[in-house]
Order: sequence, then structure tokens, then C-alpha cells
Amino acid sequence: MKSIRDNIPAIVFWSVAVFVSLTYIGANGLWGAEDRWAEVVREMRLTGDYFHPCINGVPYFDKPLLGYWFIALAAAITGQLNETTVRLPSVIAGLLALGATISIGRRLWSEQQARTAGWILLSTYGFLFWARTGETDMENMAAITLAVAWYWARRDKPGFLSYLVFYLICFLGAQTKGLAAIAVPVIVVLPDLLREKRWKSYLSLSHVLALGLGLAVYMAPFVYSEMTSNRYQSSGLGMAFRENIVRYFHPFDHKEPFYVYFYYLPELIFPWTPLILAAIWTAYTSFRKLDWPSKWLTIATTLIFLFFTVSGSRRTYYILPIIPFCALMASLYLMMQKEEKWNRGVLGIQMWVFVVIMAAEILSPAVWPVIKGRIGFIAPKGLVFATVLLGFIALTPLVLERICPGLLTRVIETEKQLTPSIIMAVIIVGGFFVWQHHIFDTYRSMRPFSRELKEKIEKLSPDNIAFYHKFPAKMLFYLDLPEPAILLNDAESLREFLSSQGKTRVLISESQYQKELIDVLPDEMAMRPTMKEKVYPWEKMEKYEVWIIQSEAK
Repeated sequence: MKSIRDNIPAIVFWSVAVFVSLTYIGANGLWGAEDRWAEVVREMRLTGDYFHPCINGVPYFDKPLLGYWFIALAAAITGQLNETTVRLPSVIAGLLALGATISIGRRLWSEQQARTAGWILLSTYGFLFWARTGETDMENMAAITLAVAWYWARRDKPGFLSYLVFYLICFLGAQTKGLAAIAVPVIVVLPDLLREKRWKSYLSLSHVLALGLGLAVYMAPFVYSEMTSNRYQSSGLGMAFRENIVRYFHPFDHKEPFYVYFYYLPELIFPWTPLILAAIWTAYTSFRKLDWPSKWLTIATTLIFLFFTVSGSRRTYYILPIIPFCALMASLYLMMQKEEKWNRGVLGIQMWVFVVIMAAEILSPAVWPVIKGRIGFIAPKGLVFATVLLGFIALTPLVLERICPGLLTRVIETEKQLTPSIIMAVIIVGGFFVWQHHIFDTYRSMRPFSRELKEKIEKLSPDNIAFYHKFPAKMLFYLDLPEPAILLNDAESLREFLSSQGKTRVLISESQYQKELIDVLPDEMAMRPTMKEKVYPWEKMEKYEVWIIQSEAK
């Protein structure tokens, strides 16, 4: 049994992982697609119907149900639905992905390689960004990594339990995001199954039964949703087919060039891009000399990249599941590359990346005025201070290594040559998300705008509130209406809405539709909205305006 001293590296790692993943996750307003997840769950809680997702009462079965249920569970446990509970499932999924990555590294190589991979994964931009985002991309990545980790843990113990847990992880992962959670683990473990004909052990009744049970777990929510649909006009099964099979082979959106992942991947693995790319190159060039686990990792990483590249529909976050495998490759770099001169060059470039980032942060006070002059962005004082301080803090690993050589390595037990870089990466990337990122939220206007509007209209019935052409899910979430608002699709329906006498009417519209409103709103009211969402000089987007039209006597 390990003593507390022996467990210090693990305690340090998991303490840092929890801190940088969880701290201030609710500080920022909803952004991107988070609003859809948040609003669907809000309406589920209002109606008590957790099988027929809607936004403003309109069927929205765009994603499977389990991702919504995780958020609903977090809200039920904490007693409130807010930005924190929307993002909490992603945080937990990120920690599970870290544990699975470490498990693979420990089982196939060594404790040191495993922990190095864990630290590298934790300090990549792509990992922390999605681990702190209230969507299901991190749940998808966690399921894939967990399934592969389970395979290696039970590789030599084939049987019903081994098969069943593998498929449950895959199918539950598919219920959060899509069928990639099934396809990717299968193609990743396939090379090992083909080697020494291990696949023969899978030709058994127990394997078929486990697969059938996993499929039943996946299908059950969809089937129940179909059986209880009543007037609900969206199909979960249809969505799964359209969003996964049709989109993969005949994409209807998200069409990007086939080479797009060649620059999306370096973005996701930043700031470890030089080391990871060098590790991949080294793995290819010395493939024949590698042991089987390292060969398998190289093949698996390549297959994941090809799987998402072959798809006609491509997005940055689609290829997120490759990051844990890239982190493992980076942790093996020094083991694969024996030439000291080459190592010094790669590690030197990697260190210079961190030095340049630190220098840019420390010298940032000289840059902010230039940015202000070009785009009008005025950096908050808190951001200026945080940026400079983080730059100096990131210098401490280099100073400590000079004063007490080997101390940091003994504390975190990673590859000695990578230890200072690892700590610098955690400070830079972790510091950005924990401290700097939420300061930028000062300039995001939807949350304060919606909350101000809510105070003005909280006594009005939802049938007095109308959106013109579209309704933003973010605003719906923050307004927290007890029933769906009205959606007006044309000028005629707007005239009818405005003609209702004896009511105070609220019209919400994007500024891009102002020309259409001029002919409908009385007395040039279109040019004088009651409220306007703030637009900053550097922003190039259409924002929202509100007209509160007081009731008139009949």
C-alpha cells in the first residue's frame, strides 16, 4: 500500500485538474450552442417532459437525450439551473477523460508516461475549453477514451462483463452526442483485435448478448419518446440517422475542406503543438522499431484522424477525441526519439513557445493601446493585471529548476526534461480559463440585457411577448418565461399582434429587421426602441432591440 508521500504526485495532479476545470465555470454567460442545451433543460423542468425536447415550445430533437438529462440531474442536485449546472457535466466528463488517459498510459507503458500524458492533456487549449463548455463534446470524448481504457484493462479477460461494460460506455456516449462514440472505440481497438487473431474470442454468444443489451440501452429513450409523442413533431431516431449517417456520407451543413483538420488539430493541442507534431513524426519514421503498444497508439491516432477526415461534415470539435491519444504520443516522445541533438531541438522549440507567451503577457501593457487604436477594444484593468501577473507566475518553474534542480520532477513525477514546460503550460492555459477568460465576459451583453428586460416584463403574460422572425435561446433562458412566447414570421402577423388593445405588448427583434418594422410600428417607433442591446466598437454583429408598447384603452 502506497504511503501519503508516494501519492503526492497523484494528489497534486487531481487537485490541479479539479481546480482548473471547475473554478469560475459559472462566471461567464451562456455562449455558442450552450443556450440550446440550457433552454431545452429549462423547458423540460417546466413541463416535466424529459423525452420530448423543445425550445420555446417548438420540438428540438437535434441531439440525443442523455446530455440534457445530465444537466437536469446537476440542476436537481444543486437545486438550481444556471451556467454552473449547465457546464458541470462537461467538467466531470473531462476529469473522467483524464483518468481514462492515465489508465491507458499506465497499463501500456509506465506510471511516469501516464502522468506525463495526463498533465499534457490537462494543459491543452482544446481540452480545457470543452471541459468548461456546457455542450456534450467532452462527454463524447470521455466515453471514447473510457471505452478504450476499459478494453485494455479487460483485454486478456474476455467475457460477458467485459463486453457489456464496453458497449454500455459506447452506447451511453452515443446518447450524449452521436454514433461516433461507438464507431471510434471500435476502430481504435480493431488493430489489436486483428493482431494474433484476438477477434476470434469475440465470436461468442456472450458477445452478441452484450452487444444486444448495449443497443437496447441506446434505443430505449428513443423508442419511449416515439411511443409517447402525441402531437410532438420530431423523431429522435430520425435525428440520429440524419445527424450521424446522412451527415457523414452526404453532409447538408458544416461543409469544410478535407484538409481542415490539419490546422484544427494544431489549434486544439496548443500550446503543445511542436512536441505533439514531433512525436507523431517520430512515431511514423521509427514505426518498425516501436513496441506493439506504441505501434498501436500510432495506428489508433491515425485511424481517428482519417475517420473524421473522410466524413464530408467537419468541425473543430468533431476531432476532439483524438487529443488524449496525442497527449499519450507526446508523453512517449523521449522514449521513441533516441537522438539527443534532435531532442534538444524539439524541446527547445517547445520551450520557446512558452517563453514567447510569457513575454507577450508580461509586455502586454504596451500592446493594449495598439489594440484600442485599431479596433476600439479597451482592456479592463483586471485583465491587464491578470495577464502580467500570470506571465510572471509562469516564470517560476524556470527559476525553481535553477535553484532546486529536480524538485518539481519529484513533486509531479513526470518526464524530467518536460517538467518545467508542463508546469508553465498549466499556469498559462489554466490561468487563462480560470482568471482571464471570465474577465472578457464584461463585454458580453446578452445576459445583462436579458436580465434587465426580465425585470421590466416579469408581470406580463407570455402571450403579450413576441419575437420577430427568430427567438434567441439565450434570451429565453434568462427571461425564464413560464410559457412559450409568440413568434411572428411576417409583417401581417406583427400588425395583428400590435392591434391587440388593452394589452401591454413587448416586441423583441434583431436590429437587422428594423427596415421591416418601420412600415408597421406607429410614429417612427422603429427608430426609438425601449431597449437596445449594447454594441461595442469592435463588434460586427446584429444585436437585439425591444419595444414595450403600453396598453391603450378600447
